[in-house]
Amino acid sequence: MAQENVQIEKMEELEKRYKSVKVYDNVAVVQDYRWLWGVVSLDGAEIVPFGRYGWIDGFDSGLARVRAKGRSFEERKNAKWGVINVQGEEVLPVEYDNIWNFLGKNRQSTTVEKGGEKSFVYFCDLNPDLEYKPCRQTNHYWHEYEDDWREEEHYETFSGSYAQEYEGLSDEYIWDAFGGEADAYWNID
Repeated sequence: MAQENVQIEKMEELEKRYKSVKVYDNVAVVQDYRWLWGVVSLDGAEIVPFGRYGWIDGFDSGLARVRAKGRSFEERKNAKWGVINVQGEEVLPVEYDNIWNFLGKNRQSTTVEKGGEKSFVYFCDLNPDLEYKPCRQTNHYWHEYEDDWREEEHYETFSGSYAQEYEGLSDEYIWDAFGGEADAYWNID
């Protein structure tokens, strides 16, 4: 209980110093009043200098997506992506056209895109503290990895839904984009 109180006090101190504070274990992704993003320890020690990246996502599995800086809307839209660890080290260089969101998705991998090619990156390859699990979750079932599983799409779980029947979205896409809620398709603006 005392440790929880200390962590709450540290978080409250960070909230006084920064415009935005999101705490993940022992680090916080913060935005200062100049609109610059950084990562600090709960004691306030700077881990990722403010302004190094144009945007920093939250940490999941000890990893966070980062986007390169851009001054104009067009530059930000076309900015490259990478991944950092909680020590602030780039474990995936900022050279990708897109890195799919993995924050809060309980995933072991994510999709990266570069030059029109998509591939998978496994978190255990980027963070050695993670346990390697030779399986992935699809359609609420665990399947062992196969060499050609990346090309395979399924159309079973959400059969009959508008998102699948009329829009042609695969089960994997519905799980990834809508968290398994096929009806969430209607909420797209």
